[in-house]
Amino acid sequence: MGKTSFDEVRRFELALKPAEPPTVEEVLEQVSKHGVLRGPVDWVFPAWIIYVEYATRRVAETFQLTEEERRQLFHFRDTLKRLLLEAQRQAKAELTSIYKAVVDGTYRVEGNKLYAPDGTWMYVIGDFTPRILIHGVTAKTRFPDILKLPRERLELFQLGWRASDEGEADGRPVIHTAQPWQVFAWVTTRYGVVYTYIASVTLTHQGVSIHVYSKARSWRQRWSKNEAISLVVDYLRRGEWAPLFTMWLGDGKARWNKILYGKYVVSIAAKEPRRLGLVANTYEALVATGREAFERLRKAAGVYGVLLDLSKSHKWIYIKLATDDAFRAAYKLKARKRGIDVLREAFGQNGEIPTEQFSHAEDGQRRGAVTVAGIVMSLHLVNSNGGSLLAEHYTRDAGKALATAGRLESMGLRPNVVRSGRYYVVYIATADLLKLAERDSEIRRAVALYLAEKAKDGTPRQREIAEKILKKHPLFLSHTASSRPASP
Repeated sequence: MGKTSFDEVRRFELALKPAEPPTVEEVLEQVSKHGVLRGPVDWVFPAWIIYVEYATRRVAETFQLTEEERRQLFHFRDTLKRLLLEAQRQAKAELTSIYKAVVDGTYRVEGNKLYAPDGTWMYVIGDFTPRILIHGVTAKTRFPDILKLPRERLELFQLGWRASDEGEADGRPVIHTAQPWQVFAWVTTRYGVVYTYIASVTLTHQGVSIHVYSKARSWRQRWSKNEAISLVVDYLRRGEWAPLFTMWLGDGKARWNKILYGKYVVSIAAKEPRRLGLVANTYEALVATGREAFERLRKAAGVYGVLLDLSKSHKWIYIKLATDDAFRAAYKLKARKRGIDVLREAFGQNGEIPTEQFSHAEDGQRRGAVTVAGIVMSLHLVNSNGGSLLAEHYTRDAGKALATAGRLESMGLRPNVVRSGRYYVVYIATADLLKLAERDSEIRRAVALYLAEKAKDGTPRQREIAEKILKKHPLFLSHTASSRPASP
């Protein structure tokens, strides 16, 4: 693997960039929309801690707990927070060491591992999905029985988890998840002594995500994976949806556009989809259709749904969208608004940008960027909508983001603003970039060189997107020859 294969480097930069402390609103927004928390190391670990604190407080406020159960709950919270702090220090040190090795070109690759000179290493799997392990950040604690369900009912929920995300280690139930709400949702059905450790950190295009491993020491694993799946199907045929409900929490496919517009499909990821229902594709089963199916899932949740509601589970929100017309209408109204419009409603339109924000760099345009209306914007290939090219500008200040967008709009462009951790990202899409490239030779040249570089040295998906754009838009072809290295 050569040095140029790291876009690679951008992931490290996103993971290690400075970040202001997260707010509880930001954390809950990510969890309720995506299920996971992603961002810079210095944002995502504190975000997990905020979530753990929030979820624990809401559980204590909502459920009737004895003093001993409250003590167990808060000890569980404090233990998780301590583990996250320890893992944050280790993750940042290891990522910093590997990043330096990648930038300096001093790393080596052996099998599926990449090593820095000091011995720090990470997994590199497939087309660059790096993952570092966290070592020794473990603890044993106890989680209380908050739902107070009859054993027979509890086992139905346990069965669905076993049919999906739950595994087995040393005869005990285990789960490995990057979704903070799942930690609480699963351990609620496997209460008692819990052995937990922060297992790993994965680099993503948004920074990093954290993977937490939990083992229920108070329970024996009763079912194999195949047995659990078969039992879920048997119960469903008899009209019992509780096992399917927790199987959905584990492996259910949440497709937001479909549910927002009345397409009610309960589909679940499965290696053998025929065992669950109709085959939607190679690894997905279509289990049920229609609004009634989601109403049965919601009814099957019972008091468990109270926990999922307070924990902001995106899977639970998906079910509510299917079964609550008023909730769906409000959600659709919010979803239709562009990020820039939401920001303007929240902060007003009078943002100001310091003069230096619009000044051109004296040493010339940096590689992989364009200057639009005096604003330096980074080029970025994305995999959405079949593959497209964006130009992005990052700022931590909402007023500056709005002023930047206003400057771009004054040129006849259609910018948008989205949140990424503590940053506001002002971006313009491919259509606007093409419009600019047609009338500005410097922008045309910068875009052409960026696409040529990605077509040559990017990941397989980046090469595919870059080549498609170059082929579709010949105006860039006259500049791509200059990207070839000069002869010695």
